Parts: sequence; structure tokens; C-alpha cells
Amino acid sequence: MRFETALSYDEFAYAQKFAATSLINLLKIHKQDFENIYEIGAGSGVLTKLILSTLNYQKITLNDLYKSEFMAKFETQIGDITSLNLPKVDLIISSSVFQWIDDLEALKNRLHASLKPNGILAFSMFCGGTLEELSSYTKQGLSYKNSNEIRQIFEDKFEVLSVKKDKFVVKFNSLKELLNHLKQTGVNNINGKFRLTKSSFKELENHFNGEFHLTYNFVNLICKKRELQ
Repeated sequence: MRFETALSYDEFAYAQKFAATSLINLLKIHKQDFENIYEIGAGSGVLTKLILSTLNYQKITLNDLYKSEFMAKFETQIGDITSLNLPKVDLIISSSVFQWIDDLEALKNRLHASLKPNGILAFSMFCGGTLEELSSYTKQGLSYKNSNEIRQIFEDKFEVLSVKKDKFVVKFNSLKELLNHLKQTGVNNINGKFRLTKSSFKELENHFNGEFHLTYNFVNLICKKRELQ
């Protein structure tokens, strides 16, 4: 998520806020007290603000590809999570980020190695069916994994404490409003070979048939590090 191209993210990130809130509510059922927290993809602080108001901790480190204005107030580690040297922590948390990671298997191994014994990995990620109203027309977009695939990736090195699937539907008054939402949140899958022209705009408008909405399906996982032999 490149926040320099999505300056009004907080204003339009309805689904992302819903997913982050759902994640925190699920996590606090299991544990609320941590020594060191590492957040992946902090951005404008949608999840961070919930962490600050809900969890108890001694230290928090925020990660993202770019340092947002919000992140400047915290200790940060800027860069690609798939190649950074991660600190030892007892909670790694992330929301609305892992769907962008091509190799979740490799990321899982890195996160497992960086967690302390009995450390917790808590994340929410968008899964199959997300933005299907748009991708059914454009025939492109992220290849979202389904919730079972996601669980299977992590459960060999983590004990899965909770899995919760949910969805959030965002409704709009027009196609223009819908497209602006995608632009402001950086989740625009109208790219590649597809180009939005005057005629294709009208075709896309007809495709929605007056029902301008987008569905975000997501899954929350709360996992505990397995101590492997």
C-alpha cells in the first residue's frame, strides 16, 4: 500500500477498519498483555490506534514500505517485510496486508523465526470473493486465497487458536464514487491490460446495473508459535 498515492486512506478505508477491529476483538479473547509488538503494514495507523487503546505492551515497532506521517511518532522498521531482518518479539500483528504477499509460505517461516517461544501471530487478510463485483468484469485483480488455503499454510508451524471469517459490503451512489474509493485505498484492480475509457466506463456502469457495491471477504487468524523439534 503506497500511501503517497492514497492520501485520504483513513476516510475511505471502511472495510479495512472493520477488519482491523474484528482482528483486535478476536485477539483480546486470547491475550492482551505483550512485551514487544511488531505491526506489519502500519500505514496511516488504522490498526495501530486499536492496538494502543486495547493492548498492554512495553514496546511497539511499526513496519511499512514507506514511513507515513502517523508512523513518524513511533519506532519503525521501513522496508519489504519479505526481506527485512525482523526483531525478536512476542506479538506480530497485521491487517489487510498479507493478501499482497506472493509467497506466504516463505513469510510464514520468517515470522515463525522472529517470534519468541509461545509468541502470537495475529492477522487479518482479504480472501476469495473480495471485489468480485469488479473482477467479474475486468477479469483481473489479486488472486485471493480462500480461508482454508490460508489456514493450511500456517498450521504446520503455528497452533491456530482461532479462525474467523467475515465480510464487509461497501455501498456507493455511483460508479465514480466506487472507483474513487478504490483509488483512495490503493486496492484498485483496474490495471494491466484493462483501460478505463469513456465507453468501458459506460459498460462497467451497466455491469453494476445500478447496484454500486463492493464485497470484502476476510479471514482473521490468531496463531501461537509451535516449538518444532
